[in-house]
Amino acid sequence: MQTASLSPYFIDRVSHVREDSVWIQAQLHAGSTRLIAVYQSSVLCHNHDPRRPCFLSYSQAPVPPGTSVFLGQVDGIAYFTLSIQTSAAAEQLCNAQQATFQAYAISAPMLESDYHELLSLACFTNYWHSRNQYCGSCASATEICSAGHMRVCTSTDCAQRYFPSMDPAVIVLIEHKDRCLLGRQPHWPEAMYSTLAGFVEPGETIEAAVAREVNEEAGIHVEEIRYHSSQAWLFPNSLMLGFNAKATSTDLQLDTNELEAAAWFTRDQIRATPQMLPNTQSISYALIQDWLNR
Repeated sequence: MQTASLSPYFIDRVSHVREDSVWIQAQLHAGSTRLIAVYQSSVLCHNHDPRRPCFLSYSQAPVPPGTSVFLGQVDGIAYFTLSIQTSAAAEQLCNAQQATFQAYAISAPMLESDYHELLSLACFTNYWHSRNQYCGSCASATEICSAGHMRVCTSTDCAQRYFPSMDPAVIVLIEHKDRCLLGRQPHWPEAMYSTLAGFVEPGETIEAAVAREVNEEAGIHVEEIRYHSSQAWLFPNSLMLGFNAKATSTDLQLDTNELEAAAWFTRDQIRATPQMLPNTQSISYALIQDWLNR
Protein backbone atom coordinates (compact mmCIF):
# COMPACT_ATOMS: atom_id res chain seq x y z
CA MET A 1 0.00 0.00 0.00
CA GLN A 2 1.39 3.40 -1.00
CA THR A 3 0.99 6.07 1.67
CA ALA A 4 3.48 8.75 0.71
CA SER A 5 2.48 12.13 -0.68
CA LEU A 6 2.69 12.48 -4.45
CA SER A 7 4.69 15.67 -4.08
CA PRO A 8 8.44 15.22 -4.63
CA TYR A 9 9.20 18.57 -3.07
CA PHE A 10 9.38 19.01 0.69
CA ILE A 11 8.43 22.30 2.34
CA ASP A 12 9.72 22.77 5.88
CA ARG A 13 6.83 24.80 7.27
CA VAL A 14 8.70 25.71 10.50
CA SER A 15 5.34 26.47 12.09
CA HIS A 16 6.92 27.13 15.49
CA VAL A 17 8.28 30.50 14.28
CA ARG A 18 5.09 31.88 12.73
CA GLU A 19 4.41 34.00 15.82
CA ASP A 20 7.94 35.41 15.86
CA SER A 21 7.38 38.63 13.93
CA VAL A 22 11.05 39.67 14.20
CA TRP A 23 12.21 36.41 12.60
CA ILE A 24 9.50 36.56 9.93
CA GLN A 25 10.43 40.12 8.97
CA ALA A 26 14.12 39.21 8.85
CA GLN A 27 13.32 36.35 6.48
CA LEU A 28 11.10 38.54 4.33
CA HIS A 29 13.92 41.07 3.83
CA ALA A 30 16.69 38.48 3.36
CA GLY A 31 18.46 38.53 0.02
CA SER A 32 17.94 34.81 -0.58
CA THR A 33 14.18 34.90 0.11
CA ARG A 34 11.85 34.23 -2.81
CA LEU A 35 8.46 35.86 -3.25
CA ILE A 36 5.76 34.17 -5.33
CA ALA A 37 3.54 36.86 -6.83
CA VAL A 38 -0.11 35.81 -7.04
CA TYR A 39 -2.92 37.74 -8.69
CA GLN A 40 -6.30 36.13 -8.17
CA SER A 41 -5.54 32.48 -9.11
CA SER A 42 -2.57 33.22 -11.35
CA VAL A 43 1.17 33.11 -10.70
CA LEU A 44 3.88 35.26 -12.25
CA CYS A 45 5.94 33.41 -14.91
CA HIS A 46 8.81 34.51 -17.15
CA ASN A 47 7.89 35.71 -20.63
CA HIS A 48 10.97 34.11 -22.19
CA ASP A 49 10.30 30.75 -20.50
CA PRO A 50 6.66 30.26 -19.43
CA ARG A 51 7.62 27.00 -17.71
CA ARG A 52 9.56 28.91 -15.06
CA PRO A 53 7.83 30.81 -12.24
CA CYS A 54 9.23 34.27 -11.69
CA PHE A 55 10.53 34.41 -8.13
CA LEU A 56 11.08 37.89 -6.73
CA SER A 57 13.13 39.39 -3.92
CA TYR A 58 11.89 42.00 -1.48
CA SER A 59 14.00 44.67 -3.25
CA GLN A 60 12.23 43.88 -6.54
CA ALA A 61 8.74 44.05 -5.08
CA PRO A 62 8.35 45.65 -1.63
CA VAL A 63 5.56 43.97 0.30
CA PRO A 64 2.76 46.14 1.74
CA PRO A 65 1.53 45.03 5.18
CA GLY A 66 -1.03 42.25 5.08
CA THR A 67 -0.20 41.07 1.56
CA SER A 68 2.25 38.25 2.25
CA VAL A 69 2.10 34.76 3.72
CA PHE A 70 5.10 32.79 4.91
CA LEU A 71 4.93 29.41 3.15
CA GLY A 72 8.02 27.82 4.68
CA GLN A 73 11.57 26.97 3.73
CA VAL A 74 13.09 24.72 1.10
CA ASP A 75 16.81 23.97 1.43
CA GLY A 76 17.07 26.87 3.88
CA ILE A 77 15.48 29.39 1.49
CA ALA A 78 12.33 31.13 2.73
CA TYR A 79 9.30 31.45 0.45
CA PHE A 80 6.48 33.99 0.79
CA THR A 81 3.45 34.82 -1.28
CA LEU A 82 3.03 38.35 -2.56
CA SER A 83 -0.67 39.04 -3.04
CA ILE A 84 -1.29 41.50 -5.87
CA GLN A 85 -4.49 43.39 -5.15
CA THR A 86 -5.37 45.26 -8.35
CA SER A 87 -5.11 44.82 -12.11
CA ALA A 88 -3.03 48.02 -12.31
CA ALA A 89 -0.50 46.64 -9.82
CA ALA A 90 -0.43 43.33 -11.72
CA GLU A 91 0.25 45.08 -15.02
CA GLN A 92 2.99 47.22 -13.47
CA LEU A 93 4.74 44.18 -12.03
CA CYS A 94 4.51 42.30 -15.34
CA ASN A 95 6.09 45.19 -17.21
CA ALA A 96 8.86 45.60 -14.65
CA GLN A 97 9.77 41.89 -14.61
CA GLN A 98 9.05 41.04 -18.25
CA ALA A 99 6.66 38.42 -17.00
CA THR A 100 3.02 37.37 -17.26
CA PHE A 101 0.45 36.12 -14.77
CA GLN A 102 -0.68 32.64 -15.80
CA ALA A 103 -3.76 30.87 -14.42
CA TYR A 104 -2.17 28.17 -12.29
CA ALA A 105 -4.83 25.49 -12.78
CA ILE A 106 -4.27 25.70 -16.55
CA SER A 107 -0.50 26.16 -16.62
CA ALA A 108 0.38 23.62 -13.89
CA PRO A 109 1.14 20.75 -16.31
CA MET A 110 3.68 22.92 -18.14
CA LEU A 111 5.50 24.37 -15.14
CA GLU A 112 8.68 22.92 -13.67
CA SER A 113 7.51 20.09 -11.43
CA ASP A 114 9.77 20.97 -8.49
CA TYR A 115 7.69 24.04 -7.74
CA HIS A 116 4.15 22.61 -7.90
CA GLU A 117 3.68 22.28 -4.16
CA LEU A 118 4.88 25.82 -3.50
CA LEU A 119 2.86 27.37 -6.30
CA SER A 120 -0.37 25.58 -5.47
CA LEU A 121 0.05 26.51 -1.80
CA ALA A 122 0.65 30.14 -2.75
CA CYS A 123 -2.52 30.23 -4.85
CA PHE A 124 -4.52 28.56 -2.09
CA THR A 125 -3.42 31.05 0.57
CA ASN A 126 -4.30 33.95 -1.71
CA TYR A 127 -7.72 32.40 -2.37
CA TRP A 128 -8.41 31.75 1.31
CA HIS A 129 -7.45 35.24 2.48
CA SER A 130 -9.52 36.88 -0.25
CA ARG A 131 -12.61 35.05 1.03
CA ASN A 132 -12.13 35.67 4.72
CA GLN A 133 -11.87 39.44 4.88
CA TYR A 134 -14.82 39.67 7.28
CA CYS A 135 -15.88 37.80 10.39
CA GLY A 136 -18.65 35.26 9.92
CA SER A 137 -19.88 35.88 13.47
CA CYS A 138 -20.11 39.67 13.72
CA ALA A 139 -19.23 40.93 10.20
CA SER A 140 -16.29 43.02 11.44
CA ALA A 141 -13.12 43.11 9.37
CA THR A 142 -10.51 40.44 10.01
CA GLU A 143 -6.75 40.93 9.97
CA ILE A 144 -3.88 38.67 9.00
CA CYS A 145 -1.95 36.99 11.84
CA SER A 146 0.55 34.20 12.46
CA ALA A 147 2.55 35.01 9.31
CA GLY A 148 -0.60 34.55 7.23
CA HIS A 149 -1.80 31.26 8.71
CA MET A 150 -4.66 32.76 10.66
CA ARG A 151 -7.08 35.68 10.49
CA VAL A 152 -8.55 37.31 13.59
CA CYS A 153 -11.69 39.41 13.96
CA THR A 154 -10.74 42.99 14.79
CA SER A 155 -13.73 43.42 17.12
CA THR A 156 -12.46 43.10 20.70
CA ASP A 157 -15.89 41.80 21.73
CA CYS A 158 -15.64 38.96 19.20
CA ALA A 159 -11.97 38.23 18.39
CA GLN A 160 -12.99 35.09 16.48
CA ARG A 161 -10.03 33.26 14.94
CA TYR A 162 -10.11 31.70 11.46
CA PHE A 163 -7.74 29.08 10.10
CA PRO A 164 -7.29 27.80 6.52
CA SER A 165 -9.01 24.50 5.83
CA MET A 166 -9.41 22.06 2.97
CA ASP A 167 -12.42 20.05 1.85
CA PRO A 168 -11.89 16.26 1.83
CA ALA A 169 -12.63 14.57 -1.48
CA VAL A 170 -12.25 10.98 -2.67
CA ILE A 171 -10.95 9.76 -6.00
CA VAL A 172 -10.96 6.10 -6.95
CA LEU A 173 -9.56 3.71 -9.54
CA ILE A 174 -12.27 1.08 -10.04
CA GLU A 175 -11.32 -2.22 -11.61
CA HIS A 176 -13.13 -5.34 -12.74
CA LYS A 177 -10.94 -8.25 -13.79
CA ASP A 178 -8.57 -6.83 -16.44
CA ARG A 179 -10.31 -3.48 -17.02
CA CYS A 180 -10.65 -0.18 -15.17
CA LEU A 181 -13.47 2.34 -15.21
CA LEU A 182 -12.77 5.89 -16.40
CA GLY A 183 -15.17 8.75 -17.05
CA ARG A 184 -15.14 12.24 -18.46
CA GLN A 185 -16.88 15.56 -17.90
CA PRO A 186 -17.99 17.77 -20.81
CA HIS A 187 -15.67 20.70 -20.02
CA TRP A 188 -12.51 18.55 -20.09
CA PRO A 189 -10.12 18.48 -23.07
CA GLU A 190 -11.45 16.39 -25.92
CA ALA A 191 -11.10 12.60 -25.39
CA MET A 192 -9.60 12.96 -21.89
CA TYR A 193 -10.77 10.42 -19.30
CA SER A 194 -10.05 10.19 -15.59
CA THR A 195 -10.93 8.29 -12.42
CA LEU A 196 -14.18 9.05 -10.60
CA ALA A 197 -14.18 11.55 -7.75
CA GLY A 198 -16.42 13.46 -5.39
CA PHE A 199 -16.60 15.27 -2.07
CA VAL A 200 -17.03 13.63 1.33
CA GLU A 201 -20.32 14.70 2.91
CA PRO A 202 -20.74 15.66 6.60
CA GLY A 203 -21.02 12.65 8.92
CA GLU A 204 -19.66 10.28 6.26
CA THR A 205 -16.56 8.10 6.36
CA ILE A 206 -14.23 8.30 3.40
CA GLU A 207 -14.93 4.65 2.50
CA ALA A 208 -18.67 5.35 2.51
CA ALA A 209 -18.03 8.39 0.30
CA VAL A 210 -16.18 6.21 -2.23
CA ALA A 211 -19.05 3.72 -2.42
CA ARG A 212 -21.71 6.44 -2.61
CA GLU A 213 -19.99 8.56 -5.26
CA VAL A 214 -19.33 5.57 -7.53
CA ASN A 215 -22.90 4.39 -7.19
CA GLU A 216 -24.33 7.87 -7.80
CA GLU A 217 -22.18 8.64 -10.83
CA ALA A 218 -21.87 5.24 -12.50
CA GLY A 219 -24.62 3.12 -10.95
CA ILE A 220 -22.35 0.32 -9.79
CA HIS A 221 -21.44 -1.13 -6.41
CA VAL A 222 -17.86 -1.54 -5.23
CA GLU A 223 -16.05 -3.66 -2.66
CA GLU A 224 -12.50 -4.12 -1.34
CA ILE A 225 -12.01 -0.36 -0.97
CA ARG A 226 -8.31 0.26 -0.24
CA TYR A 227 -6.49 3.50 0.46
CA HIS A 228 -3.75 4.34 -2.05
CA SER A 229 -2.34 7.83 -1.46
CA SER A 230 -3.29 11.48 -1.02
CA GLN A 231 -2.64 14.80 -2.70
CA ALA A 232 -3.42 18.36 -1.78
CA TRP A 233 -5.45 19.46 -4.80
CA LEU A 234 -5.70 23.16 -4.14
CA PHE A 235 -7.96 24.05 -7.08
CA PRO A 236 -9.03 25.78 -5.03
CA ASN A 237 -9.07 23.95 -1.66
CA SER A 238 -9.40 20.17 -1.74
CA LEU A 239 -7.50 17.28 -0.17
CA MET A 240 -7.80 14.35 -2.56
CA LEU A 241 -7.81 10.93 -0.89
CA GLY A 242 -7.04 8.24 -3.45
CA PHE A 243 -8.43 4.70 -3.38
CA ASN A 244 -8.60 1.47 -5.31
CA ALA A 245 -11.84 -0.54 -5.38
CA LYS A 246 -13.32 -3.50 -7.22
CA ALA A 247 -16.69 -3.37 -8.99
CA THR A 248 -19.21 -6.14 -8.42
CA SER A 249 -20.53 -5.72 -12.00
CA THR A 250 -19.80 -3.80 -15.18
CA ASP A 251 -23.30 -2.54 -16.00
CA LEU A 252 -23.17 1.27 -16.01
CA GLN A 253 -26.02 3.67 -15.31
CA LEU A 254 -24.51 7.13 -15.65
CA ASP A 255 -25.66 10.29 -13.95
CA THR A 256 -25.34 12.64 -16.93
CA ASN A 257 -25.28 15.63 -14.60
CA GLU A 258 -21.92 14.35 -13.35
CA LEU A 259 -20.43 12.44 -16.28
CA GLU A 260 -20.65 12.97 -20.02
CA ALA A 261 -19.38 9.47 -20.65
CA ALA A 262 -17.72 6.52 -18.94
CA ALA A 263 -16.31 3.21 -20.15
CA TRP A 264 -14.25 0.21 -19.15
CA PHE A 265 -10.70 0.22 -20.57
CA THR A 266 -8.05 -2.46 -20.80
CA ARG A 267 -4.40 -1.71 -20.16
CA ASP A 268 -3.59 -2.07 -23.85
CA GLN A 269 -6.28 0.47 -24.78
CA ILE A 270 -4.90 3.05 -22.37
CA ARG A 271 -1.28 2.46 -23.36
CA ALA A 272 -2.26 2.88 -27.02
CA THR A 273 -3.86 6.29 -26.38
CA PRO A 274 -1.77 8.07 -23.71
CA GLN A 275 -3.34 11.40 -24.71
CA MET A 276 -6.53 10.30 -22.98
CA LEU A 277 -4.88 10.47 -19.57
CA PRO A 278 -5.27 13.40 -17.14
CA ASN A 279 -2.63 15.86 -15.91
CA THR A 280 0.59 13.99 -15.12
CA GLN A 281 0.84 15.86 -11.79
CA SER A 282 -2.56 14.62 -10.63
CA ILE A 283 -3.38 11.81 -8.25
CA SER A 284 -5.72 10.42 -10.92
CA TYR A 285 -2.74 9.94 -13.23
CA ALA A 286 -0.83 8.22 -10.41
CA LEU A 287 -3.72 5.85 -9.72
CA ILE A 288 -3.99 4.89 -13.39
CA GLN A 289 -0.24 4.46 -13.82
CA ASP A 290 -0.04 2.26 -10.73
CA TRP A 291 -2.78 0.03 -12.19
CA LEU A 292 -1.05 -0.08 -15.58
CA ASN A 293 2.22 -1.19 -14.02
CA ARG A 294 0.85 -4.14 -12.03
